[in-house]
Amino acid sequence: MFGYAGKILHVDLTTGQLEVETPDESFYRMYVGGSCLGAYYVMNGMKGGVDPLSPESVMVFSIGPITGANMSGACRHAITGKSPMTGGIMATEAGGYWAHELRLSGFDAIVLKGKAEKPAYLWINDGEVELRDGSRIWGKTTKEAQQVIRDELGDPKIRVAQIGISGENLCNYANVVNELAHFNGRGGMGAVMGSKNLRAIAVRGTQKPEFYDPEGMKGFIRRLISDIRNSEQWQAFKQNGTLGEIEAQSLIGGLPTRNMTSGNFEGAEALYTESFNETLIKPGTCHACALSCKRHVDGSRTTEIDPAYGGPEYETVGMVGSNLGISDKVAVCKLNEISAKYAYDTISFGATASFIMECYENGIITKEDIGGLDLRFGNAEASIELAEMIGKGEGFGKLAAKGSELLAKHFGRGSEKYLLTVKGKEFPAHMPQAKGSLAISYAVIPYGADHCAVEMDTSITVAPIPPRLAAVGVDRPEDPAALNIEKSKLKWRTQQAYSLDDTACVCMVIFGFGPVKGHEDLVEAINYATGWQTSLVEMLMAGERRVQMMRAFNVREGFTNEDDVLPEKMYVPLEGGVHDGEAIDRGAFYETRDFYYELAGWTGKNGAPSTAKLLSLNLDWVVDFLKQ
Repeated sequence: MFGYAGKILHVDLTTGQLEVETPDESFYRMYVGGSCLGAYYVMNGMKGGVDPLSPESVMVFSIGPITGANMSGACRHAITGKSPMTGGIMATEAGGYWAHELRLSGFDAIVLKGKAEKPAYLWINDGEVELRDGSRIWGKTTKEAQQVIRDELGDPKIRVAQIGISGENLCNYANVVNELAHFNGRGGMGAVMGSKNLRAIAVRGTQKPEFYDPEGMKGFIRRLISDIRNSEQWQAFKQNGTLGEIEAQSLIGGLPTRNMTSGNFEGAEALYTESFNETLIKPGTCHACALSCKRHVDGSRTTEIDPAYGGPEYETVGMVGSNLGISDKVAVCKLNEISAKYAYDTISFGATASFIMECYENGIITKEDIGGLDLRFGNAEASIELAEMIGKGEGFGKLAAKGSELLAKHFGRGSEKYLLTVKGKEFPAHMPQAKGSLAISYAVIPYGADHCAVEMDTSITVAPIPPRLAAVGVDRPEDPAALNIEKSKLKWRTQQAYSLDDTACVCMVIFGFGPVKGHEDLVEAINYATGWQTSLVEMLMAGERRVQMMRAFNVREGFTNEDDVLPEKMYVPLEGGVHDGEAIDRGAFYETRDFYYELAGWTGKNGAPSTAKLLSLNLDWVVDFLKQ
């Protein structure tokens, strides 16, 4: 079999039992990899109603068919499990270096269940697996723990995916991080791993993947590098990374400001890319990537921030910068460093902190309620103090680590009106008032509000529509802020393609609807790897399989259409800026959501995938799964 190691590692942490499964090629062609393959094992390994933080909870690390190629955008891995934040299924992806090393170590996925008797870490070395004592790394920062593991095993090139102290303390938005700066960042998979007493998975390997057409793959990689280097748009992206979104979102009135009360921040210019590049930031990258869109703090220009922890991306700057009313770049970088040191999500942290601030400034909660902190918008010092408390699980930080929705239930007093969550998961740094389709997307995505599941509205603002979007039937220019039937089409038609990216474990920046490479090119690369002679139609079916399986999981867990709703704050007019006085139209939201259900084949009050839809995707077993 080409393109895969052909081995799935099953680890029972309770018993210490290690088993290796060797699926046949038809299994891989059905589920391909990533969180599609992950969803299969989570669904078949857990009974309904299992506590996400119990030993019975299953979590899966998985890669795809072209992982292991020295190719831009092909170094991602997925983690799939049940979220302590939403109570539903969770899929979260990361780039970096760990995925490539897992493939070289001889495995396509790791399926974890149970709970170790004491702190442990998993060591995978060229197909050999050992569950080791993790007592020496428990309670340490991510930087310290990574160094201890490498020293203990005697190899500085070992790649480490790990949780931090926040995951040990079961923070609801704890992350898994590799190389200290690449995060599986949302939904609390770090807490699930922490509940299993598993601090890290260390990998090392020399088993190069066997591709069906290695020369074809090499030629593809050469053309991809050329395409990246010759694209002006993506050269700008390489220079600015995602930080370029700060200015872009300001221009359209979509920069989250003071708990998304506005889409324009008066201090935004201090957070523009040029300002960061001049004083603090340099480019970084993932394995073998020519784009280098990551940002890293330049240690030669500052002593205030530890450069080992990377640097802030747009989501971080938006959520802990403008959304907290903070324009101090150094403070933003410090908040990024703290989150990496303890391994938790800056998006949920920023949203939780801004929720607290709005409640505090409106007199709903007092300083005594929040541990004596003066958490007003713009108070960087208090924000940094809160970040440390959350990371360490100290004082009020223990409560804030539960996230904004549980905080609202704790405080009551009408605080719910300031929430920005769906299914308990906080909004990322993209505002539906400025990008209308996100209202539908945030509501219906099985794993809660997420900005990487669909193409953004700004791609279809003017004619001509980008060719790759027009090719999937998204061919009409629309106002980015509009919320209408065309936006339902945008979401559905691009969702399957980006779900394919997460199934194949590739980067949506490289393989997307932009000018570098499209999903038809991804299929070409998969064929070089596997020899399947597959088509875009077949691979998009795999992407949709992932979406439908995740929806089915949530239906079994008791989710209904009543969970696919927006928070009330979305219907409150914005204050100031481009969209002053504007709000989401409630009637338009429900109309477009219900049209999306029809496109997706979700029926009844619980929005279950129809039998016809499941059978069309060869998911016969999911029909029976829904009867459980």
